[in-house]
Amino acid sequence: MFMRLSAVLLAACTLAAAQSSTSLAPAQITHVITVSNNLTATNGSMVFSPQVVNASLHETVVFNFTEGTHSATQSTFAAPCLPAHVSNSSLNGFDTSLRPAGNGTAITQFVIVMNPDIVNDTLWFYDQATCGIGGVGVINAGNVTATWQPLDAFVRNALRLNGTGATSSAAPSSTGGSTSSGTGSGSSGGNSSGSGSSSGSTGAAPRLLAPVLALVPLILLGAALVL
Repeated sequence: MFMRLSAVLLAACTLAAAQSSTSLAPAQITHVITVSNNLTATNGSMVFSPQVVNASLHETVVFNFTEGTHSATQSTFAAPCLPAHVSNSSLNGFDTSLRPAGNGTAITQFVIVMNPDIVNDTLWFYDQATCGIGGVGVINAGNVTATWQPLDAFVRNALRLNGTGATSSAAPSSTGGSTSSGTGSGSSGGNSSGSGSSSGSTGAAPRLLAPVLALVPLILLGAALVL
């Protein structure tokens, strides 16, 4: 009798333990990216802190908007400051749009779950307000298999294509290009053509007078013999 009761108690304890273990959710890892104002007006590297996150399957990435007005918008490595679908129509990237958080008075969060469809992708992202000064980041940069595309190269792309340096250097280049093109086909071409026409008419007169001048001595000699 005692042994039968012990067996029943042991079975009950085992069942309770099994139920308890199955009811507990597995521990989930959450990566928090704080989105706030950059420290200086010329450097956007502190908008996302941290800028680089490595997240595994079923882990979550939380963008925590705590200060200023910023966004977390997915892009591509080649076009850092454009939404992903603009440069690659096959990508339907995440986009929080600009979120005003004030000075911690309107904190909001945006959560990304690393599901199987994205966990093996590299997720480049940027802030619409500060991308041109380096307000960019990346999730799983190490998953790039074809070529290594580190964050610093991504930042350089953002500065080169959309930053103040790119704007100041690109504007004269663009203007110079159109001016050069216009000058070549218009002003320069016209001047060149006009100069050619002018020099052609000036050079034609000597060529026409040369035979006449060559006959002058003969005419004078003939006149002298007649006389």
